[in-house]
Amino acid sequence: MDRPIYRILHLVFALGLAHALFLLGQEGVRAYELARERARLEEALRQAEARVARLEAEVKAVKDPAYLEALVRRLGFVRQEEILRRR
Repeated sequence: MDRPIYRILHLVFALGLAHALFLLGQEGVRAYELARERARLEEALRQAEARVARLEAEVKAVKDPAYLEALVRRLGFVRQEEILRRR
């Protein structure tokens, strides 16, 4: 095993092994980054769904006349002694 061809073959094998380990490490880093991005997007989705639920509740509340009266009184458009009539 002292022939020069074996030294070259060992070198090629070592380089191939180093390249394979580098590619495996790259895939690990990519998988980690994708997992972080997925977690961030899932959190953004949860926040958006919560906001949609709050807005739907607000839309439902706006349809209630008592809520509207309380809102305009709180905003100062109608005073306490005034009577609010719906048209």
